[in-house]
Amino acid sequence: MQTSLRRNLLSTLAAPTLLLLVTAGAVAYSSAKWVVGNAYDNNLLNLGQAIATHVHAAPDGLTLTLSPEVEAVLRNDAIDRIYFRVRAQDGRLLGGDADLPILADTDALSSLPIPYTPVGKEPAAAAPAPRAAMPSARPLFRDLAHAGQPIRALRIYRRHGDSGFYVTVAETLRKRDEAMERLVTGFSWAALLLLIAAGVAARFGIPSGLAPLERLQDALRARAGTDLSPIEPTGVPQEVRELIAALNGLLERQRAANAQQRAFLQDAAHQLRTPLAGLQMQLELLEARPADPAARARLRQSVARVTRLANQLLALARAEAGARLIADATEVELGALIDAMVEDWVDRADARGIDLGIDRQPLRLHGDPTLLQELIANLVDNALKYCDEHGKVTLRCSREGSEALIEVCDDGPGIAPEVREQVFERFYRHAGSGASGSGLGLSIAREIVRSHGGVITIGEGEGLTPGRRGTCVRVRLPLGPGA
Repeated sequence: MQTSLRRNLLSTLAAPTLLLLVTAGAVAYSSAKWVVGNAYDNNLLNLGQAIATHVHAAPDGLTLTLSPEVEAVLRNDAIDRIYFRVRAQDGRLLGGDADLPILADTDALSSLPIPYTPVGKEPAAAAPAPRAAMPSARPLFRDLAHAGQPIRALRIYRRHGDSGFYVTVAETLRKRDEAMERLVTGFSWAALLLLIAAGVAARFGIPSGLAPLERLQDALRARAGTDLSPIEPTGVPQEVRELIAALNGLLERQRAANAQQRAFLQDAAHQLRTPLAGLQMQLELLEARPADPAARARLRQSVARVTRLANQLLALARAEAGARLIADATEVELGALIDAMVEDWVDRADARGIDLGIDRQPLRLHGDPTLLQELIANLVDNALKYCDEHGKVTLRCSREGSEALIEVCDDGPGIAPEVREQVFERFYRHAGSGASGSGLGLSIAREIVRSHGGVITIGEGEGLTPGRRGTCVRVRLPLGPGA
């Protein structure tokens, strides 16, 4: 299923935005509720303290001197109903609404039992009442119900001389509810505006942010198929520059592969031109002298030379594509590959009187069997070709740790150290070598070794005739997962 970057950005931003709005709304609601409640609670406290100033001492105890006009002012509220009650510490009502609910933790004296006195008897001496704890002077707020409506009630305790009294003040909750409703409405509109702003930002901001990618897309679409120049990272967002660098790397590899292919075709055309011209000339000579055995022999040699060159060019192309072939590689037994070619090597060695020795151990590695056989064949062919007559050529195949070691050594003239890297170049022929060849054998061998992740080196031979440098080509290949 195809994914849209724009849709991914929207879905990624939507969830945090909604969560942020919900969290902010909850925090704002709780803060507004505390502010509104605290403001109106302070008003109740001020009202209760104002009523407490009208309590005075009288000969028979405390009394509330609150005129009707003052009481009307205290109860005056355009929205809510105001209730109050003043009660002495001994439970005596001093004024206000008698039916106003009593808050839960009233003073201890109001709940003391009244001693029972039988009829006709003098009241017994009352037992000393337990000393009640002094009521707290801190204001006490409660949410209650009165006259079928929810109310917010406050009780405060004050002392006047040796006597104490309670002032209870309450009001309905209409002002509080209206204030919270207005605040919630305001918060809702603010959240709606924020959502609209976020939607506008997403509608125009995301396309604006993706505009550089769209310009890059248009530039790549307008390119010709042969244009492999690097992509200019100017104007591309920082987050995409790594992708641009990877694309430039891919283009560079493709450009190098194309250059290598063009060079290969040019070299192949150049190398095939001369043998094909010689082949055409041999055919013309054979037409002129059909019965000439020497002409037929030269024609056969020319055909063999062209066939050998064509096969080597195909082998080189296959070796350069070895990295792709190795992806489907299997476990290969090197001994079986060598055995399939021994008979041909022995015939060639006997024809020149060369002592051919093969020392191989049972060895399995992970690779392409065709390429590995081509590798060994090229190394032995070079040794048999450039070794002197009645010389010595040795093929060794062994295991060293996690690697396979393949050595092909001869006692021929050898290769000078300063040109040992050049001999791996395509179509390079070492000066002074008497044998004919195309100069592709070691190039093919190096490409095959590289594709298998190995190393190939050239050194001097071992146990040679005095004065002869000899050549020893060593190949190290990792055994791979099938070892």
